This record gives sequence, structure tokens and C-alpha cells, in this order.
Amino acid sequence: MAGVDFRGTNGSEGKGIVIADGFATGDGSVSFPSVVASTSVTFNPPSLATGAFAVSTAITVTGVALGDSITLFPPYDTDGVMFQASPSAANAMKISLFNANTATKDLASGTWGVVVTRRG
Repeated sequence: MAGVDFRGTNGSEGKGIVIADGFATGDGSVSFPSVVASTSVTFNPPSLATGAFAVSTAITVTGVALGDSITLFPPYDTDGVMFQASPSAANAMKISLFNANTATKDLASGTWGVVVTRRG
């Protein structure tokens, strides 16, 4: 492979740098996401028929901004209900749900974990 050096030669020996087609990591040239908020929210998902999609109203999460990535941690098995969160405004997010199961699902209200990361 032309342009690939996985051995740490060319002056980068022992520096933890991998060079592949001009992309380098480990030398500070790549910004990695950092956690800007780690909290929990009480969320009561709506009942969802098979194939149904729903979006929550805005949920306050202090520190979240447009462009952030949000990871959710539900307090139970979502049993075929797919979920994701996205920022909807400064300090607010919405949760989207889709029931991919073959039956109606009515998930219980619970405390969901929320971790917000941002590229810095």
C-alpha cells in the first residue's frame, strides 16, 4: 500500500502515530469528542403501534448545543423499539422512537441516562 506506514518509521518511531494515506492520529492533529454533559432525565415514551414513529417534546438538558452527539441509556429492555436523541436547541433535546416490533409497545416511564459529547 503506497503512503502507508504502520511501523512507526519516517521519524515517528515510538510516538504512537499511525500514518495511513495522509491521515494521522496520536499527534494532536485530530480532535476527539469530549463529554460536555452526563445526566439523567425522566421520560415516558408513548405507546407505539407496529411500525409507528414518535418524537418527544423538548427535554431540558443543560449544556447541550446543536451539533452535539447524544447517547441514551434506557433503564430497561426497549424490546424492539429503536431510539435516538438529538439536540433541538440550546439546552434541549428530543427523543425519536420507532417500533420495529410486531406488536404494539408501551414502554414504561423511567429515568434514562444521557451523555452529551462534542468535537472540540
